Amino acid sequence: WPRSLAENQISNKGAKALARSLLVNRSLTALDLRSNTIGPQGAKALAEALKINRTLTSLSLQSNMIKDDGARSMAEALASNQTLSLLHLQKNSIGPTGAQRVAEALRQNRSLKELTFSSNSIGDGGAKALAEALRVNQGLESLDLQSNSISDAGVAMLMEALGVNQTLLSLNLRENSISPEGAQALAHALCINSTLKHLDLTANLLHDQGAQAIAVAVGKNHTLKSLHLQWNFIQASAARALGQALLLNSSLTSLDLQENAIGDEGASAVASALKANTALTSLYLQVASIGAPGAQALGEALAVNRTLEILDLRGNAIGVAGAKALASSLKINSSLRRLNLQENSLGMDGAICIASALSGNHGLQHINLQGNQVGDSGARMISEAIKTKAPSCTVKM
Repeated sequence: WPRSLAENQISNKGAKALARSLLVNRSLTALDLRSNTIGPQGAKALAEALKINRTLTSLSLQSNMIKDDGARSMAEALASNQTLSLLHLQKNSIGPTGAQRVAEALRQNRSLKELTFSSNSIGDGGAKALAEALRVNQGLESLDLQSNSISDAGVAMLMEALGVNQTLLSLNLRENSISPEGAQALAHALCINSTLKHLDLTANLLHDQGAQAIAVAVGKNHTLKSLHLQWNFIQASAARALGQALLLNSSLTSLDLQENAIGDEGASAVASALKANTALTSLYLQVASIGAPGAQALGEALAVNRTLEILDLRGNAIGVAGAKALASSLKINSSLRRLNLQENSLGMDGAICIASALSGNHGLQHINLQGNQVGDSGARMISEAIKTKAPSCTVKM
């Protein structure tokens, strides 16, 4: 059975007591120790117990203070433990040394499937050690390195390893310092690797040049399912390249481009690809500088596309004209399940357009029209109209 002891002010002393019970316990499968005050000593006691315990499969030490010494103890446990499959070590002030120890253990360990290292400071040194481990490790499926001060050099090492590794399914590199140079290494790996399914590059420094390189690789890749490129200074030319990639790619189901100023031109390029693409089910375009022309292009795509289920346009400015274009496509489209038009300057007229289109639509399950200056009475009226016309659709006003 799982046990959560999160946010319990458990210190080293408490961790040692828990470790003693882990030595004898035969039923506990998951232990959640998030947000306590466990330091290197407590981690050491828990690690000693893990060398003997044979039932625990999941351990979270997120947001404690185990540091490099605690990570070293955990690494010793991983070298011999054969049952733990999930280990969360985010926010523990672990540096390159701690990451290197864990990486060494991963060369032997066969059972760990998910390792979360986010919000530490492992840097390029830690990334390099983990890359070397990934070359030989055959068990790890998910690696989270978000917010770890990894630069292009560290990414290059990780990507070389991905050319060899055949088990990693998910890699999170959010909030690091990956520039167009690192993107070249990423692109090269995506052309060779045929196992990675999820790649998160949110909040890096890819710019158009880096995103274009990745787009070309996506056109050749046959396994990637989700790609997060949110907040990467991407503009229209990279969006055009991604549109081209979507014409060639048949595996990607989710593309996140939010908070990139791709504009109407970029949105139109992606929309144009959606007329032919039959794989993508989720498209995130929040805060992407899209106006009425971009919405019109997306409307034209939705009139023929049969696979997109989620379209998020929150925080753009499609206005009444954009709403009208989307409304006419909603009368025809049957695949879309969720549409977010929050904060899009629709006004009363635009919101009414969308609402009346729903009587002919039988697929939409959720629509968000909040923040569109329709006033309280307008919101009530539109909500009622949608309830009547499309009873199976939940509306947020």
